[in-house]
Amino acid sequence: MAQETIEIDIRAWLVRILKNWYWFLLSAMVFGILGTYYYFSTTYKFEVKSEIMLREVDNGSSFLPSAMVDVLGMKGEKLVDDEIAALTSRDIISRVITDLGLQVEYRKKQGLRWVGKYPSNDIMLVSSPMYLDTIQRTAKIDIKVRENDYVVRVEYGMFTKSKHIVADLTKPFETCAGVLCFEVLNSEKVECGAQYNLKVYPLPVAVSIYKSKISVNTAKKDSKVIVLASTTDTPRRDKEFIKKMIDFYNLDAMSDKNMVAQNTAMFIEERIRVLEDELVQAEEATVRYLEEYDLVNPWIEEELFLNEDVEYRKQLADVETQINMMQYLCDFMENQANANELLPAMFVVPTYQSQSKESGETSRVGVSNMSLITAVDDYNSLIRMKMRGGVDAQLEAELAVLRANIVTTVKNMLNTLQIAKQDLDDHFVSANQQRSDMPEHVKKYEKMIREKRLKEKLYLLVCEQREENAMLLSSTIMPIKIISQAQTNPIPVSPRYMSILLLLVVGLVFPLGVMIVYDIVNTRVSGNPKDLEKRLKISLAGVLAKSKGEEVVVRDGNNSVAAELFRTLRTNIRFMQPKDVKCPVVLVTSSMNGEGKSYVATNLAVSMALLGKKVALVGLDLRKPTLAKYLNLPSQGTMTNYLSDKAYTLEDVVVASSVKNLDVLPAGIVPPNPSELLQSDRLAVLFAELRERYDYVVVDSAPVALVSDTFLLSGIADMTVCVVRANHTTFDMIEFLNKIHEQERLPKMVAVLNGVDAKEVSYGY
Repeated sequence: MAQETIEIDIRAWLVRILKNWYWFLLSAMVFGILGTYYYFSTTYKFEVKSEIMLREVDNGSSFLPSAMVDVLGMKGEKLVDDEIAALTSRDIISRVITDLGLQVEYRKKQGLRWVGKYPSNDIMLVSSPMYLDTIQRTAKIDIKVRENDYVVRVEYGMFTKSKHIVADLTKPFETCAGVLCFEVLNSEKVECGAQYNLKVYPLPVAVSIYKSKISVNTAKKDSKVIVLASTTDTPRRDKEFIKKMIDFYNLDAMSDKNMVAQNTAMFIEERIRVLEDELVQAEEATVRYLEEYDLVNPWIEEELFLNEDVEYRKQLADVETQINMMQYLCDFMENQANANELLPAMFVVPTYQSQSKESGETSRVGVSNMSLITAVDDYNSLIRMKMRGGVDAQLEAELAVLRANIVTTVKNMLNTLQIAKQDLDDHFVSANQQRSDMPEHVKKYEKMIREKRLKEKLYLLVCEQREENAMLLSSTIMPIKIISQAQTNPIPVSPRYMSILLLLVVGLVFPLGVMIVYDIVNTRVSGNPKDLEKRLKISLAGVLAKSKGEEVVVRDGNNSVAAELFRTLRTNIRFMQPKDVKCPVVLVTSSMNGEGKSYVATNLAVSMALLGKKVALVGLDLRKPTLAKYLNLPSQGTMTNYLSDKAYTLEDVVVASSVKNLDVLPAGIVPPNPSELLQSDRLAVLFAELRERYDYVVVDSAPVALVSDTFLLSGIADMTVCVVRANHTTFDMIEFLNKIHEQERLPKMVAVLNGVDAKEVSYGY
């Protein structure tokens, strides 16, 4: 489906606006008056703003480790959203309202405005605290000062009202809102004609009003700067209100801080006493343990035991080595087979020194007895002499003696080494028993020292926190730092001069908006021919003006707008009519009732007759005939008689009108069967005779959308004029005419726009 495009004819809109200029002027005047009244009757409202910053104040939980503080949710830094909620809590606002006495609101009328009075008032409501605490609904009190008395109107809630004439306001009087009494603070200003308005709010209502009035927001994202602002007609009141809010918040925060600090101090003192006792017990337990096991320092002693064990093992290895060597030497000497053999070299040289690569210490390997070494050296010397010089008795004797001495010495050394080895073994067993117990001592000692150190750290930490908490308790830093005091913007927020200008603009645009809305919701044809041409698929033959109650507007010598427009229509129809037809039959119809088809047919026929042409006006709207009425003709001898009775001739139904050259064939009475009559053969015979006698035949027919009578005349007509009435014919009927045109059910269709305002036609000479 092709999308419809909307075209805007700017020139047509401008013409339409200029023609209706007075509506725009009237609308601008009305809205201008409303704007002026609004400006001079609306109380000036100003913006009050203050900026504060939340300080990082310790909340008394710093004696705990930071990780534990985070886990417990006791973090010292402030959460801005939570503090905003606390700052604007109902409790704080309630205290501010009570402290400033804002449950009663005073206003005085100055000109058209009601101006708030704070803190000085001309009159003041005298009431007990019980009255303000027990009032349940908002009480509105209007006071008008007259020459000798006061008119007091009281409205308590929405439905309870009372009126009172009071001679003296300072005396109590009963009202629907309770007993009221006033104090006149400035009698000079309470003069005749003065008007006052008081509102007494229940405390919960007043809290809700001021809570919604004061806006609290951060200056920017993730900022600790908070902006408090309000729009009010009483700036001084709101400045004091914001200041009191901050003061009460600081007092509450300081009270909470001191309470936390005092509780913290009590907790710290208790913990210090407990930790001191535990620390003393830990120290005493350590001393008792060392005394019980005869220890000085298990860590050092364990290290000494380890070093001693290494030394014992080294000594034992040396002793075992010498024992093995002595045992070997003894066995070697006692074996007679070795009598002439040199003693092993390891026994004839001094012990040598070896150095450890890891420890750097030196040790001896071999025999350490110098007499034995000397004896072994002497024995080997004699053996060598014996090997070189042969057997000598004296040498043999010396060898035997020396051999016996060596054996004796070796055995003695062997016994000595065995005793030394036994001593080392006994000492090693004892040391090993002590060394096996040492790790358990060290483990227990370490546990005791660890507990002692932990208690010492806790003790020092708590002592440190005691000092910090004392400093916190003596601190007077307020949680809120005021960056800028509450200030009033001197430029009022409302009303402004621009509001009058804005309403003037609205007044100028309002009629245009009404026109646009009317065009949108309107479903009927307007008086603009161009709008009709956009919707019609047939040609527009002319535009006709309203007749102002006249049925025949075309007369000889009449040059009115309506008459001239019919003459224009006549010219256009003559131009559009078929050229080869001697006597054209023009069929005039419409889509629905009330569009003026009979009016158009009558005046069209008259205008053609004024040209000197013989014209026949035939009334074939048999269901609702009106031609005889329009032309003041008798209803006898009509088309109904002609079509239903063959005895009637053309002369019997033709009626001469008062217009020269115009004959009328009126429809007559309404028949019971109009459709059947229009299908009579006599109709064709009638129009054949009319074509012979007249120059033009104009036929008034029934509406095509209501009945089918007009379609029965399509065979005798040469041209069809469809009448469309402005602000009457609907768009659906236009579509219906387009459909008839597409189906070619009527011959040569043209349209006429009827009922247009003469001013819209713009016709003149």
